[in-house]
Amino acid sequence: MAAGATRKGVETRNRIIKGAREALEQGGMEALTTRRIAASAEVKLATLHYYFDSKEGLLLAVLEDLIADMEEAYRQDVALPEAPEDRVEALIRASWRYIQRTRDKQIAQTELTLYALRTKGSEWLAARQYNAYIDFYGHLVFEDDRDEDLRRIGRAVARQMLIGIDGIILQSYALQDLSASNDDIEALIIAMRGYFRRLKAERDKSR
Repeated sequence: MAAGATRKGVETRNRIIKGAREALEQGGMEALTTRRIAASAEVKLATLHYYFDSKEGLLLAVLEDLIADMEEAYRQDVALPEAPEDRVEALIRASWRYIQRTRDKQIAQTELTLYALRTKGSEWLAARQYNAYIDFYGHLVFEDDRDEDLRRIGRAVARQMLIGIDGIILQSYALQDLSASNDDIEALIIAMRGYFRRLKAERDKSR
């Protein structure tokens, strides 16, 4: 039986993930030691290693947990409009509201990316992270994305959204100018609606 397959095992695994998230959000990558995680999760070191045999495996679980938390928050925040172009705007606004109330999570995700890029052999984690974000946003633009062209458009818009959002996150935290950041969000919305219309028009023209 795989580690964590029982109900008790699932609960223990979730506690370890939560402990790792708390360590990452409160102290960054330097605080992400097995001893601190085990203490936060109230498990023995041997138990932690039983469920996660590598740091990258644990970080992947933390990443998946962060994305699940983000998805739940977005869906509770607002009912997405039916029109995909309006969804793009609604997603950016929901993202900005989420960012404003989850500063530690945002910084933790940035640190996770930089760790993966800096650590030889862990680059796949950064790729996994960003592909997960792109899939997340792209699927919300077109929930029914069985059409290959629509899936491509959704992912293209998602990539550009992430470029803008990531920049606004760091700039807003550094400059602490909410008014300017709100203006940046409005500019991003205008740009993304225009980009979406262009891609959709190109797709319709080619059909």
